[in-house]
Amino acid sequence: MTKKLKKFFYKEYKILIPIMVIFVLLITLFFLYKEYKYDNYRNKQEEEVYQYFGGVRNDYTSIVTYNLKDIIIDVSPKDKKIDYDSTPIYFKDTKKVLFPKEMIAAFPLQEGSQYKLYQYSIYENDDSIHRIKNRTYEGYYDYFFLYDGEELFFFPDKVDLKIDGVLYKELSPMSYVSLVGGYTLIYYDYDSDTSEVIEVEGKNISISSEYINISISDRYFKYFDHKIYLSKPEILREIYKNN
Repeated sequence: MTKKLKKFFYKEYKILIPIMVIFVLLITLFFLYKEYKYDNYRNKQEEEVYQYFGGVRNDYTSIVTYNLKDIIIDVSPKDKKIDYDSTPIYFKDTKKVLFPKEMIAAFPLQEGSQYKLYQYSIYENDDSIHRIKNRTYEGYYDYFFLYDGEELFFFPDKVDLKIDGVLYKELSPMSYVSLVGGYTLIYYDYDSDTSEVIEVEGKNISISSEYINISISDRYFKYFDHKIYLSKPEILREIYKNN
């Protein structure tokens, strides 16, 4: 019997070995897939949020998906169709903002440093303490603004919006400004919960406060007397940890 088995295995090994290899690979792939699902899909939470589009407020329920590391990996509206751009998503009843796209964090008082925030980063204002959650860690930062690399600027502190050097609107903390195509100015003021769309073709749009001076029209900010032109998020290194 033993000789027959040896003879059988000797004759059939060319078929058996590939079958065994395929079997092992299938088992490995099965466990890798389970680990991937375990790591990437933790839970889905429904959040009451709002955004402004064209000066009009849109309230809806957003489904926010987290993985096991508590990182947001997806955001989608529950009962609406929304094609997310960099327009901030504001949480109701809490001073928290989610950014659907990558952003730049610029620090005018730190030699004009610029860093990347990953998609789905969170900004939170806790009694004027500015907290940013950037994937796996949280940091506390001061004297900065956020920029999407194209046209939208978000301000954690109070700033002055100017048109051709003349004060147009004082914007409260957690407000944003967007200059679309160089022709249309859109701003959202957080405290008054108001937004406005203004045609500004040929006019110079700027933002200023005690620590920042930004040319929205020309996409640069001042570091003392130096112009620092704004970059793109994808070519920057991620924001540093400071806690």
